[in-house]
Amino acid sequence: MSALWNIGAAALTAIPAVCRIAWDLNEHLALQRRAAAPDDGKPTLRTPPPANGDSPMGFDGITLIVCTHNDLEMLQSNWSLWRGQQFPTHWPVEWLVVDDGSEDGTADWLAPLAEEDAHLTVVRHTKKRPGKKDALSAGIGAARHEFLVLTDSDCAPQPHWAADMALALTGDAGKGNPTGCDIALGVCLPLGGPDLLTFDALRVAFQYAGEAAAGRPYMGVGRSMAYRRSAWKRLSGFDAHADLASGDDDLFVQAAVQSGFQASLVYPSSKSATNHVLPSPNWKDGWKRKQRHLTTAGRYSWGTRCLLGADALLDPLIMALAIAAPLGLLHKFIWIPMMAMTLAAAVRAFTLSLFSKVWDKDAFPWWKCLLWGPVRWSLLATATVKNLFTSSPTWTQRAPTSRS
Repeated sequence: MSALWNIGAAALTAIPAVCRIAWDLNEHLALQRRAAAPDDGKPTLRTPPPANGDSPMGFDGITLIVCTHNDLEMLQSNWSLWRGQQFPTHWPVEWLVVDDGSEDGTADWLAPLAEEDAHLTVVRHTKKRPGKKDALSAGIGAARHEFLVLTDSDCAPQPHWAADMALALTGDAGKGNPTGCDIALGVCLPLGGPDLLTFDALRVAFQYAGEAAAGRPYMGVGRSMAYRRSAWKRLSGFDAHADLASGDDDLFVQAAVQSGFQASLVYPSSKSATNHVLPSPNWKDGWKRKQRHLTTAGRYSWGTRCLLGADALLDPLIMALAIAAPLGLLHKFIWIPMMAMTLAAAVRAFTLSLFSKVWDKDAFPWWKCLLWGPVRWSLLATATVKNLFTSSPTWTQRAPTSRS
């Protein structure tokens, strides 16, 4: 009887690890089911439905929007990639740049380009509040077309990325969504930079992409997103969270889903349909931006907060149980929680590495996932506690980074 009791007690310590493994495998399988790459590995630019002048949902072309604030160097560096996006020849396409009160010569650099390019629109916006919501709203208001594809000036989109995003809205994306969606969610991973920041971006992307693939979308990233302008207007834009510098991506997606709009993950048709963000200039800059993004979590729905909270607590709980066993808190069968932790870490590492192969230029090594997991959790816990005990977090007032 005593042996059975000890075995049962040891087995209970493995429950968090079993939950972790099941959670990760469920999201991995959901992503696998969502995958629908062409057999030849090449992008297929399909024809969207014909325009319907009587309906705002008809295809009338797409507008690519990028907002920039004192980021001329990055804008120039990625200009050819953004302006060089490829589409079927009959598609009406507009490229739109919102100069959000830049004082680094951005306006002077853009002026001659707009004069020579009939497909390029430049909107000059006077920056009054932190964040880019006002600038993005100005860009959406000036856009010529219903279908909007969004990214940032520090992103390096591959040639067919925007076409893939737009096709998800038209209903001819070839990804199991024949009626189209209102919001298309993409993934944008760093192109190099500090391993910890890359791992953090990979971890966040795996989580929200997996949930979206499973039919439970809760966020997106403004670096790789598309939606219908009519949906944005019906939601009153970003008014519900205008007081926050962040939230034009995740809070907007949650508001849309709660209002009955459909948000869907866009699986890239090939490597030429992926998008990457250039790395932060240093670790400190990137982590400050991460801390600012954490301030939007308090506006998440209760269900989403419970989901993310449970996910965040599983890893330290697994580790604590594994450490407690050899310290004498569990006298027999200590190999059970130790083995459970090992298996959970291995599953997490390999699923993340496999996920990175789809959206990243190079796969993130599984052993680095093992290394950076505990470090990331410790830093996130510290940042979260700091925000909880700060009455007016500086991240809501001004993003303390070199890029806006």
